[in-house]
Amino acid sequence: MSDVLSQAEIDALLSKFDSGEMDVENEQKEDTGKIYEYDFRTANRFHKEQMRTLNIIYDTFARLLSNYLSGTLRVMASADVMGIEELKYQEFINALPSPVILAIMRQPPLVGPILFEISSDVAYAMISRLLGGQPAHSGNAGSGGGGREFTEIELVLIERILRQFIPLFVESWNKVIQTNVVLDRIETNPQFAQVIATNETVAIISVNVKLGEAEGIANICLPHLALEPVSKQMSTKMMYQQETHHDHSAEKDITVRIERTRLDVSAVFNATTATVREVLGLSVGDVLQLEHSLSEPLTLMVGHLPKFKAGLGVKDNRYAAKISEVIRKEDSDE
Repeated sequence: MSDVLSQAEIDALLSKFDSGEMDVENEQKEDTGKIYEYDFRTANRFHKEQMRTLNIIYDTFARLLSNYLSGTLRVMASADVMGIEELKYQEFINALPSPVILAIMRQPPLVGPILFEISSDVAYAMISRLLGGQPAHSGNAGSGGGGREFTEIELVLIERILRQFIPLFVESWNKVIQTNVVLDRIETNPQFAQVIATNETVAIISVNVKLGEAEGIANICLPHLALEPVSKQMSTKMMYQQETHHDHSAEKDITVRIERTRLDVSAVFNATTATVREVLGLSVGDVLQLEHSLSEPLTLMVGHLPKFKAGLGVKDNRYAAKISEVIRKEDSDE
Protein backbone atom coordinates (compact mmCIF):
# COMPACT_ATOMS: atom_id res chain seq x y z
CA MET A 1 0.00 0.00 0.00
CA SER A 2 1.44 3.38 -1.00
CA ASP A 3 2.23 6.04 1.56
CA VAL A 4 -0.55 8.53 2.32
CA LEU A 5 0.44 12.16 1.73
CA SER A 6 -0.38 14.76 4.29
CA GLN A 7 -2.37 17.86 3.36
CA ALA A 8 0.76 20.01 3.49
CA GLU A 9 2.57 17.69 1.03
CA ILE A 10 -0.42 17.72 -1.32
CA ASP A 11 -0.52 21.53 -1.26
CA ALA A 12 3.23 21.66 -1.98
CA LEU A 13 2.89 19.34 -5.01
CA LEU A 14 -0.03 21.33 -6.41
CA SER A 15 1.85 24.59 -6.04
CA LYS A 16 4.90 23.15 -7.89
CA PHE A 17 2.64 21.82 -10.63
CA ASP A 18 0.89 25.20 -11.04
CA SER A 19 4.18 27.08 -11.11
CA GLY A 20 5.70 24.71 -13.69
CA GLU A 21 8.53 23.56 -11.40
CA MET A 22 7.46 19.90 -11.79
CA ASP A 23 6.95 18.14 -15.14
CA VAL A 24 4.78 15.04 -14.78
CA GLU A 25 5.98 13.46 -18.05
CA ASN A 26 9.67 13.79 -17.10
CA GLU A 27 9.01 12.34 -13.64
CA GLN A 28 7.36 9.29 -15.20
CA LYS A 29 10.25 8.79 -17.65
CA GLU A 30 12.87 8.99 -14.90
CA ASP A 31 11.09 6.36 -12.78
CA THR A 32 12.57 3.42 -14.71
CA GLY A 33 14.45 1.78 -11.80
CA LYS A 34 18.17 1.12 -11.40
CA ILE A 35 20.08 -1.46 -13.40
CA TYR A 36 22.92 -3.34 -11.74
CA GLU A 37 25.61 -5.43 -13.37
CA TYR A 38 25.57 -9.09 -12.33
CA ASP A 39 28.67 -11.27 -12.51
CA PHE A 40 27.71 -14.94 -12.77
CA ARG A 41 31.24 -15.95 -11.70
CA THR A 42 30.59 -14.54 -8.24
CA ALA A 43 27.09 -15.98 -7.81
CA ASN A 44 26.18 -17.22 -4.35
CA ARG A 45 26.92 -20.93 -4.03
CA PHE A 46 25.11 -21.42 -0.72
CA HIS A 47 21.37 -20.95 -1.11
CA LYS A 48 19.20 -19.55 1.64
CA GLU A 49 17.93 -22.94 2.82
CA GLN A 50 21.49 -24.17 3.37
CA MET A 51 22.39 -20.99 5.23
CA ARG A 52 19.34 -21.36 7.45
CA THR A 53 20.21 -24.99 8.20
CA LEU A 54 23.84 -24.11 8.98
CA ASN A 55 22.64 -21.40 11.34
CA ILE A 56 20.51 -23.91 13.25
CA ILE A 57 23.35 -26.45 13.38
CA TYR A 58 25.94 -24.04 14.72
CA ASP A 59 23.51 -22.37 17.10
CA THR A 60 23.32 -25.80 18.72
CA PHE A 61 27.11 -26.04 18.63
CA ALA A 62 27.48 -22.63 20.30
CA ARG A 63 25.10 -23.66 23.09
CA LEU A 64 26.97 -26.93 23.65
CA LEU A 65 30.29 -25.06 23.59
CA SER A 66 29.05 -22.64 26.27
CA ASN A 67 28.07 -25.52 28.55
CA TYR A 68 31.36 -27.34 27.96
CA LEU A 69 33.58 -24.33 28.61
CA SER A 70 31.65 -23.37 31.74
CA GLY A 71 31.81 -26.87 33.18
CA THR A 72 35.38 -27.73 32.20
CA LEU A 73 37.16 -24.42 32.80
CA ARG A 74 34.87 -23.45 35.71
CA VAL A 75 34.42 -19.90 34.50
CA MET A 76 31.45 -17.94 33.22
CA ALA A 77 31.48 -18.69 29.48
CA SER A 78 29.16 -17.97 26.59
CA ALA A 79 29.20 -18.57 22.84
CA ASP A 80 26.86 -17.02 20.30
CA VAL A 81 26.69 -17.25 16.51
CA MET A 82 27.32 -13.75 15.15
CA GLY A 83 26.47 -14.60 11.55
CA ILE A 84 27.26 -16.67 8.48
CA GLU A 85 29.12 -15.12 5.55
CA GLU A 86 30.00 -16.45 2.11
CA LEU A 87 33.58 -15.71 1.03
CA LYS A 88 36.37 -16.95 -1.16
CA TYR A 89 38.84 -19.13 0.72
CA GLN A 90 41.69 -16.76 -0.12
CA GLU A 91 39.83 -13.84 1.46
CA PHE A 92 39.32 -15.83 4.66
CA ILE A 93 42.96 -16.95 4.94
CA ASN A 94 44.40 -13.50 4.14
CA ALA A 95 42.24 -11.92 6.87
CA LEU A 96 43.61 -14.19 9.61
CA PRO A 97 46.33 -12.83 11.94
CA SER A 98 49.47 -14.70 12.84
CA PRO A 99 49.82 -16.56 15.15
CA VAL A 100 46.40 -18.18 15.26
CA ILE A 101 45.01 -21.57 16.22
CA LEU A 102 43.76 -23.20 13.03
CA ALA A 103 42.46 -26.75 13.44
CA ILE A 104 42.18 -28.78 10.23
CA MET A 105 39.46 -31.40 10.61
CA ARG A 106 37.63 -33.93 8.50
CA GLN A 107 33.96 -34.72 8.93
CA PRO A 108 32.78 -37.60 6.73
CA PRO A 109 30.43 -37.93 4.92
CA LEU A 110 31.31 -34.28 4.22
CA VAL A 111 34.06 -34.06 1.59
CA GLY A 112 37.46 -32.46 2.19
CA PRO A 113 38.86 -30.55 5.14
CA ILE A 114 36.95 -28.21 7.47
CA LEU A 115 38.76 -25.45 9.35
CA PHE A 116 38.09 -24.34 12.90
CA GLU A 117 39.91 -21.11 13.76
CA ILE A 118 40.26 -19.75 17.29
CA SER A 119 41.66 -16.30 17.96
CA SER A 120 44.79 -16.07 20.08
CA ASP A 121 42.86 -14.19 22.79
CA VAL A 122 40.47 -17.09 23.32
CA ALA A 123 43.27 -19.66 23.05
CA TYR A 124 45.44 -17.98 25.70
CA ALA A 125 42.39 -17.50 27.94
CA MET A 126 41.63 -21.23 27.79
CA ILE A 127 45.27 -22.13 28.47
CA SER A 128 45.45 -19.73 31.40
CA ARG A 129 42.27 -21.09 32.95
CA LEU A 130 43.29 -24.70 32.31
CA LEU A 131 46.50 -24.09 34.28
CA GLY A 132 44.64 -22.54 37.20
CA GLY A 133 44.87 -18.86 36.28
CA GLN A 134 42.20 -16.35 35.40
CA PRO A 135 41.47 -15.41 31.76
CA ALA A 136 42.76 -11.88 31.23
CA HIS A 137 40.73 -9.08 29.70
CA SER A 138 40.89 -8.97 25.91
CA GLY A 139 42.17 -5.43 25.98
CA ASN A 140 45.21 -6.30 28.10
CA ALA A 141 48.52 -6.65 26.35
CA GLY A 142 49.16 -10.02 27.91
CA SER A 143 45.83 -11.53 27.06
CA GLY A 144 46.86 -12.40 23.54
CA GLY A 145 50.42 -13.37 24.36
CA GLY A 146 51.81 -10.15 22.87
CA GLY A 147 51.74 -11.67 19.36
CA ARG A 148 54.33 -14.31 20.27
CA GLU A 149 54.29 -17.83 18.88
CA PHE A 150 52.64 -20.62 20.83
CA THR A 151 54.98 -22.93 22.72
CA GLU A 152 54.94 -26.71 22.30
CA ILE A 153 53.30 -27.16 25.71
CA GLU A 154 50.61 -24.63 24.87
CA LEU A 155 49.89 -26.37 21.55
CA VAL A 156 49.55 -29.71 23.32
CA LEU A 157 47.04 -28.19 25.75
CA ILE A 158 45.11 -26.56 22.92
CA GLU A 159 45.02 -29.82 20.98
CA ARG A 160 43.65 -31.61 24.04
CA ILE A 161 40.88 -29.01 24.35
CA LEU A 162 40.05 -29.16 20.63
CA ARG A 163 39.71 -32.94 20.79
CA GLN A 164 37.11 -32.41 23.50
CA PHE A 165 35.19 -30.20 21.05
CA ILE A 166 34.76 -33.10 18.58
CA PRO A 167 31.66 -34.60 20.29
CA LEU A 168 30.10 -31.12 20.22
CA PHE A 169 30.45 -30.94 16.43
CA VAL A 170 29.04 -34.45 16.07
CA GLU A 171 26.05 -33.75 18.30
CA SER A 172 25.22 -30.45 16.60
CA TRP A 173 25.19 -32.16 13.17
CA ASN A 174 23.05 -35.08 14.38
CA LYS A 175 19.92 -33.10 13.53
CA VAL A 176 20.88 -33.37 9.85
CA ILE A 177 23.19 -36.39 9.39
CA GLN A 178 25.36 -38.75 11.40
CA THR A 179 28.97 -37.59 11.10
CA ASN A 180 32.39 -38.57 12.40
CA VAL A 181 34.80 -35.70 13.10
CA VAL A 182 38.57 -36.29 13.04
CA LEU A 183 41.23 -33.72 13.95
CA ASP A 184 44.07 -33.93 11.42
CA ARG A 185 46.48 -31.28 12.68
CA ILE A 186 46.82 -27.76 14.08
CA GLU A 187 48.50 -24.87 12.27
CA THR A 188 49.48 -21.53 13.77
CA ASN A 189 50.41 -19.84 10.48
CA PRO A 190 47.47 -19.37 8.07
CA GLN A 191 49.77 -19.56 5.04
CA PHE A 192 50.51 -23.21 5.90
CA ALA A 193 46.83 -24.10 5.72
CA GLN A 194 46.35 -23.97 1.94
CA VAL A 195 44.21 -27.10 2.00
CA ILE A 196 41.48 -25.73 -0.30
CA ALA A 197 41.67 -24.02 -3.67
CA THR A 198 42.04 -20.27 -3.19
CA ASN A 199 38.99 -19.50 -5.35
CA GLU A 200 36.80 -22.05 -3.57
CA THR A 201 33.62 -20.63 -2.05
CA VAL A 202 33.34 -21.19 1.69
CA ALA A 203 30.82 -20.40 4.39
CA ILE A 204 32.31 -18.70 7.45
CA ILE A 205 30.35 -19.23 10.65
CA SER A 206 31.53 -16.68 13.22
CA VAL A 207 31.03 -17.51 16.90
CA ASN A 208 31.66 -14.93 19.60
CA VAL A 209 33.25 -16.63 22.63
CA LYS A 210 33.48 -15.09 26.10
CA LEU A 211 35.57 -16.58 28.89
CA GLY A 212 35.19 -14.47 31.99
CA GLU A 213 36.45 -11.04 30.93
CA ALA A 214 38.26 -12.39 27.85
CA GLU A 215 36.45 -12.30 24.52
CA GLY A 216 37.31 -13.39 21.01
CA ILE A 217 36.03 -14.90 17.78
CA ALA A 218 36.03 -18.51 16.65
CA ASN A 219 35.35 -19.20 12.95
CA ILE A 220 34.26 -22.41 11.24
CA CYS A 221 35.25 -22.53 7.57
CA LEU A 222 32.99 -24.86 5.61
CA PRO A 223 33.76 -25.31 1.85
CA HIS A 224 30.84 -25.49 -0.55
CA LEU A 225 32.15 -28.73 -2.06
CA ALA A 226 32.06 -30.35 1.38
CA LEU A 227 28.26 -30.09 1.46
CA GLU A 228 27.58 -31.63 -1.94
CA PRO A 229 27.10 -35.21 -0.64
CA VAL A 230 24.53 -33.99 1.90
CA SER A 231 22.96 -31.15 -0.08
CA LYS A 232 19.56 -32.88 -0.14
CA GLN A 233 19.51 -33.09 3.66
CA MET A 234 20.52 -29.45 4.06
CA SER A 235 17.00 -28.13 4.43
CA THR A 236 15.02 -27.27 7.52
CA LYS A 237 12.08 -29.35 6.30
CA MET A 238 14.18 -32.50 5.99
CA MET A 239 15.92 -31.72 9.25
CA TYR A 240 12.70 -31.47 11.24
CA GLN A 241 11.33 -34.63 9.61
CA GLN A 242 14.46 -36.55 10.58
CA GLU A 243 14.40 -35.02 14.04
CA THR A 244 10.77 -36.13 14.55
CA HIS A 245 11.59 -39.64 13.38
CA HIS A 246 14.68 -39.71 15.57
CA ASP A 247 12.68 -38.54 18.56
CA HIS A 248 10.20 -41.42 18.16
CA SER A 249 12.97 -44.01 18.02
CA ALA A 250 14.75 -42.35 20.93
CA GLU A 251 11.52 -42.34 22.95
CA LYS A 252 11.10 -46.08 22.38
CA ASP A 253 14.71 -46.73 23.34
CA ILE A 254 14.34 -44.67 26.53
CA THR A 255 11.13 -46.53 27.43
CA VAL A 256 12.88 -49.90 27.08
CA ARG A 257 15.82 -48.71 29.17
CA ILE A 258 13.52 -47.42 31.91
CA GLU A 259 11.57 -50.69 32.00
CA ARG A 260 14.81 -52.63 32.49
CA THR A 261 16.21 -50.32 35.14
CA ARG A 262 16.68 -51.98 38.54
CA LEU A 263 15.39 -50.18 41.63
CA ASP A 264 15.92 -50.83 45.32
CA VAL A 265 12.63 -51.68 47.05
CA SER A 266 12.48 -51.93 50.85
CA ALA A 267 9.68 -52.59 53.36
CA VAL A 268 9.82 -50.13 56.25
CA PHE A 269 8.19 -50.28 59.67
CA ASN A 270 7.08 -47.21 61.54
CA ALA A 271 9.93 -45.24 63.10
CA THR A 272 10.82 -46.10 66.71
CA THR A 273 12.49 -43.64 69.07
CA ALA A 274 15.24 -44.55 71.51
CA THR A 275 17.76 -42.68 73.60
CA VAL A 276 21.48 -42.77 72.92
CA ARG A 277 21.98 -44.66 76.19
CA GLU A 278 19.50 -47.34 75.09
CA VAL A 279 21.15 -47.72 71.71
CA LEU A 280 24.61 -48.01 73.25
CA GLY A 281 23.31 -50.61 75.68
CA LEU A 282 21.96 -52.94 73.00
CA SER A 283 23.65 -56.31 72.60
CA VAL A 284 23.09 -59.61 70.80
CA GLY A 285 19.79 -61.18 71.83
CA ASP A 286 18.10 -57.97 73.02
CA VAL A 287 14.57 -57.31 71.81
CA LEU A 288 13.65 -53.88 70.48
CA GLN A 289 10.00 -52.98 70.75
CA LEU A 290 8.64 -51.36 67.58
CA GLU A 291 5.89 -48.78 67.46
CA HIS A 292 4.14 -50.73 64.72
CA SER A 293 0.87 -52.64 65.16
CA LEU A 294 0.56 -56.11 63.60
CA SER A 295 -2.58 -55.01 61.78
CA GLU A 296 -0.91 -51.89 60.37
CA PRO A 297 0.53 -52.17 56.82
CA LEU A 298 4.20 -51.67 56.01
CA THR A 299 5.45 -48.87 53.77
CA LEU A 300 7.22 -50.02 50.60
CA MET A 301 9.98 -47.57 49.63
CA VAL A 302 11.19 -47.36 46.01
CA GLY A 303 14.57 -45.77 46.43
CA HIS A 304 13.88 -43.06 49.00
CA LEU A 305 10.23 -42.48 48.00
CA PRO A 306 7.21 -44.14 49.65
CA LYS A 307 5.12 -45.74 46.88
CA PHE A 308 2.99 -48.55 48.34
CA LYS A 309 1.33 -49.90 51.48
CA ALA A 310 1.76 -53.65 51.98
CA GLY A 311 0.98 -56.45 54.37
CA LEU A 312 3.71 -58.69 55.80
CA GLY A 313 3.60 -62.40 54.96
CA VAL A 314 5.59 -65.43 53.79
CA LYS A 315 5.99 -66.94 50.32
CA ASP A 316 8.22 -69.89 49.39
CA ASN A 317 9.68 -69.86 52.92
CA ARG A 318 10.76 -66.24 52.50
CA TYR A 319 9.37 -63.05 53.96
CA ALA A 320 7.11 -61.25 51.50
CA ALA A 321 5.05 -58.07 51.23
CA LYS A 322 1.65 -58.01 49.54
CA ILE A 323 0.73 -54.59 48.09
CA SER A 324 -2.61 -53.37 49.39
CA GLU A 325 -2.54 -49.69 48.47
CA VAL A 326 -0.76 -47.26 46.15
CA ILE A 327 0.50 -44.08 47.78
CA ARG A 328 -0.41 -41.13 45.60
CA LYS A 329 1.94 -38.21 45.30
CA GLU A 330 -0.39 -35.83 47.10
CA ASP A 331 -0.71 -38.32 50.00
CA SER A 332 3.05 -38.62 50.63
CA ASP A 333 5.30 -36.26 52.51
CA GLU A 334 7.51 -35.98 49.41
